Amino acid sequence: MSTTASIFKKRKVPYTVIGGSKVDRIRKSQAPLAVLLLNRGSRFYRQEKLQDLQDAGIGEIICVEGPRISYDIEPLSREFPEIRFLLLQEQASAGERINIGIEEARARLVFVLWSDMEFANGATEGKGRGRAEDWSSFLEQIEEKQILCTVPRLFNSEDQEVPCLQVPALIKGKLKVMPWKVVQEGMPSLFPFDYCGIYHRNRFGLSGGYDAWMSNPYWQKLDFGLRAFLWGEHILCRRDMVVRYCGDPVTEDSSPDISYKLFFLKNMGVRFNGEMGILPVSKRFAYCLRSDSNWLEARNEFKEVQLWVHQNRYRFKSDVQSLVNHWEIPE
Repeated sequence: MSTTASIFKKRKVPYTVIGGSKVDRIRKSQAPLAVLLLNRGSRFYRQEKLQDLQDAGIGEIICVEGPRISYDIEPLSREFPEIRFLLLQEQASAGERINIGIEEARARLVFVLWSDMEFANGATEGKGRGRAEDWSSFLEQIEEKQILCTVPRLFNSEDQEVPCLQVPALIKGKLKVMPWKVVQEGMPSLFPFDYCGIYHRNRFGLSGGYDAWMSNPYWQKLDFGLRAFLWGEHILCRRDMVVRYCGDPVTEDSSPDISYKLFFLKNMGVRFNGEMGILPVSKRFAYCLRSDSNWLEARNEFKEVQLWVHQNRYRFKSDVQSLVNHWEIPE
């Protein structure tokens, strides 16, 4: 079976929607922000979490659940009729859940959060943001810049800052990603740490979103972020946007696997010739030799990705070598 199915056809996860009708009837204008809440960990405080989000008055709220549906979904949907619950009928990666949630959102900006995260001082440090009018001013600044994703500073449950920025480096020809703390406003990050950030809905759609066929979260995020930068998009941090974990940040497996193969061909193998991106034929032999697929499968994988690169050739504005060379390493 080919590992490159996502290049030509997005995987569609079936789901049903509960709730959200009340807000549609009473809303006079489109909210600028949607909060997309991904469930993780304990459910004991979910009611309080949803109440806090609703009280913040920041826009629509979407919760992605399933495929195992919790017993409390139905009573929660009655208590919070304005909140939409997307009930997935199949297993889906975090990136797939975000794709579905952002596509469902009506707002122009979508804030992706996990259920074990919380806003710090109303999401923006030291400014007391929590009222709808304060959020409106804050979001206008983000939307003006047309950034694909704006990421926050992150802190653990002991109030220690998490080095959440991802800085790329090439060491002996291999891409290494180094975690970095935020030291100044507007610093770039190669991808959103733990998927968390405010995504520009339209730009996210144009970028292709997260690859649904990559099961490894690390390579899925790195593929999304690297492709975004190679296509001329940006992922930047705002220092006054602060999110805290209720527990410990997750750890991820960055060892090469089947997801890495697709990541490598779509990103690392591409060369930019000053006008467009190409996947050189000269790389085919080395890929087939080192891939753990048999020779015929490896050749087909290479051919499919080469076609995808060709179809998107004018979207490339750089390649990995050039991107890393021009990346400003913070002091």
